[in-house]
Amino acid sequence: MHTLLERQLRKAGFTPDTLPTDLATWKAFLNRVELFYHNADRDRKLYEIDGILPAPTLPPTQIILQPSHSPIILSVELQHIMAAMHDGLCAFDLEGTLIFCNLAAERYFGAPFSVLQQQGSALLDRFTLHNKITTQTIFTRNELMTNISHGHSFHDSNATLKQGSQLLPVACEFNPLKFDDKVVGFVLLFIDISEIKSIEADLIAAKENAEKASSAKSQFLSSMSHELRTPMNAILGYGELLKDDLAESPDSFDEGFIADLQQYVANILQAGWHLLELINKVLDLTRIEAGKLEVTIEKVELIDLIKECCSLILPLAEKREILIVNEMETAPPQYALADRARLKQVLINLLSNAVKYNREKGKIFLRLVQTMPETLQLEVQDTGIGLTEEQKENVFEPFTRFSGLNLVEGTGIGLTITKRLLEIMDGKIGVESELGMGSTFSVSLPTGETIDTPLDMSAGKHKHTLLYVEDSRTNVSLVAQILKTRSEVALMSAHTGEMGLELAHLHHPDAILLDINLPGMDGFEVLKQLRLAEDTRLIPVLALTAMDNATHLARGKEAGFLDYIVKPLDIKQFLKTIDKVFLLKSPPSL
Repeated sequence: MHTLLERQLRKAGFTPDTLPTDLATWKAFLNRVELFYHNADRDRKLYEIDGILPAPTLPPTQIILQPSHSPIILSVELQHIMAAMHDGLCAFDLEGTLIFCNLAAERYFGAPFSVLQQQGSALLDRFTLHNKITTQTIFTRNELMTNISHGHSFHDSNATLKQGSQLLPVACEFNPLKFDDKVVGFVLLFIDISEIKSIEADLIAAKENAEKASSAKSQFLSSMSHELRTPMNAILGYGELLKDDLAESPDSFDEGFIADLQQYVANILQAGWHLLELINKVLDLTRIEAGKLEVTIEKVELIDLIKECCSLILPLAEKREILIVNEMETAPPQYALADRARLKQVLINLLSNAVKYNREKGKIFLRLVQTMPETLQLEVQDTGIGLTEEQKENVFEPFTRFSGLNLVEGTGIGLTITKRLLEIMDGKIGVESELGMGSTFSVSLPTGETIDTPLDMSAGKHKHTLLYVEDSRTNVSLVAQILKTRSEVALMSAHTGEMGLELAHLHHPDAILLDINLPGMDGFEVLKQLRLAEDTRLIPVLALTAMDNATHLARGKEAGFLDYIVKPLDIKQFLKTIDKVFLLKSPPSL
């Protein structure tokens, strides 16, 4: 409700919830409002003379409820108040026919008063109202009219108004209008509550997310308690047995007794190592979730790493007569960008799971697949028990373990850590499985390469190479897209300064685009190393940075950068700089 109207209602002793219900009170209220704004009208006219405000053009409005009564004539002042309201205000007779509406109501209904009045009581059918007691039950127009005719008000804060094909959330207030204590019509006040509903939806979503997080935390702590108690129970139990047995004199020990003690100690050690593994993995997961796990991304040779992991898992596989088939045994070197130690941790976990969940005398297959230059896919396939659709959805959740043909001991967070580690290294993991047939876990890793065709330096095709050293794959992809307009330029990329130096010495590119803010070795150090080496000291190097102040630009020039390119890239200027470096001109024909 508009604040001006609400203020006048309160001065007259009413509130938005207790509007006048009889003609005499309404007349007194309107006269009070008219008198109150008499001085304001006088000031307005003075402003109109001065040209400050336009003169009002609204004609006096009449509300005729019954032929036997004189019409209520709304003054120009009150019309302006009604026009300023953002809430829809309407008056209806007992037949449900519209007899008055303000401008806001016309906007809500999408038609002027003259058109709305012709719709009769059907106008009310555009509102969907709900029963007060059973909020899911629709409150019909007939029920509303009966309620009004008995002098009762009706409120619905969850109503909707049909606007074409859309439903607008509104709050409605219906109050009976009385003449001489007889109900002759009713007043409708309604307001758009879309923003309130949107906020409510956001609050509900936030509440549900908080409840899910709280539930996940409680489940994590519950599972954690169980996982810690299991090995601890073994340690304490066997320790108690060992204590009781050692209470006897050593002279009474026989071979069987000593064998029991040795088994106790073996079980204690096994439980202790399992507990240590669990604690280490939980600490890893905690550091990952807190964003405190540091990784060093470098160019990792995968063939040797796969062989190394297979040799570590082989004793475990031989115990169950499982054959590990490394299809990459004789393959040439393959490289990916990753943290070698963490990638080794990922592979060992996948291989150990392939052994644990496999059949006796089963098989494990390892292969590398490259469908795009930018990524390599490592697959670990087993012939084990497989997973159901539900298990596939939850397999990467913490403390998830599945039992099938054999009971498997483990921490239940290995795959969770595997997934998190790969995400940190800009990799992905997925699983395909068929119950009873086995599972295939696929790990995708970035290679750092963006060259889609081999570099062709043959006669007649003069090709320029640009090495882009940048840790953001998004920026590398952007430059690759920009350079598609320069078919003479082939792009290769490196994610670290160290890898950039290696590629520079290997390929001797025609130019190097070097990001200044690199992890580890920054752009200035990379440039220094390039200038110290005989084979790279003459390669032109362009600096790429988000710092565009004079100090950084001067430092870059002094360091020996050919030019400074500032982020975000001005594509036209960037291409102009690249053209200038390469001097893109076809060699003269012989």
